[in-house]
Amino acid sequence: MLKDSIFLNSLKNIDSSWREFLNKDIINLLLEIQKGIVETENEFTPSSDKVLRFLGSSLQETKIIILGQDPYPQKGVATGRAFEVGTLQSWNDKFSNTSLKNMVRAIYHAYNDKYLKYSEIKKEIGLYFQLNTPNRLFADWAKQGVLLLNTSFTCEIGKSNSHEKYWREFTNQLLNYIAAKNKEIIWFLWGNNAKSIVSDININKKIESMHPMMCYQKTDRPNDFLFGKINCFKETKSIINWLG
Repeated sequence: MLKDSIFLNSLKNIDSSWREFLNKDIINLLLEIQKGIVETENEFTPSSDKVLRFLGSSLQETKIIILGQDPYPQKGVATGRAFEVGTLQSWNDKFSNTSLKNMVRAIYHAYNDKYLKYSEIKKEIGLYFQLNTPNRLFADWAKQGVLLLNTSFTCEIGKSNSHEKYWREFTNQLLNYIAAKNKEIIWFLWGNNAKSIVSDININKKIESMHPMMCYQKTDRPNDFLFGKINCFKETKSIINWLG
């Protein structure tokens, strides 16, 4: 049955820790999702070999989960890892993804205890701030045990969140499985979508904040992603080198 799924058959490696999850019911569910997406006859992103790339990582060795919503809808940008911009080779490249810029700002604050604009941080990268390049950073996080999951694994090109209905049940079963099998994982829950999707799941360790899309230094935003009381990267830099 694995060979019938374009999402599973195209993977180079599936870690043994997911074998129990990939039972007959889950594979049948993936085939139903595939049917729904293919029948629309519209191009989707990311490419089929990247949709379920998390299956190549060990669940036992996972330390952090970061939940995104769905892939970037622009063609060629989504990588199968939440928040990663696949077209970026250097931090000097132009890009408009505000969430990623604010993630860099939060990482900078975690290691330097200062708030700077992204444009200011960019000038320090490689000199005073040793942040890995964007085309290597997310892969390095993954090697360290960071799982970057979108809660919808595909979307139609140009249409954000267009495949949410297809992936809803699969995602629910996946997140429940992860929470049950590895209770030591720290979940980064950024924004209402991430919080709501795990609201009925028993999670032992989590760090919640507003979404990194919008960050404001105001007293009425104690849960602000960047300026709030807790910086998720600072809280976990003893177990993950966020600089890559």
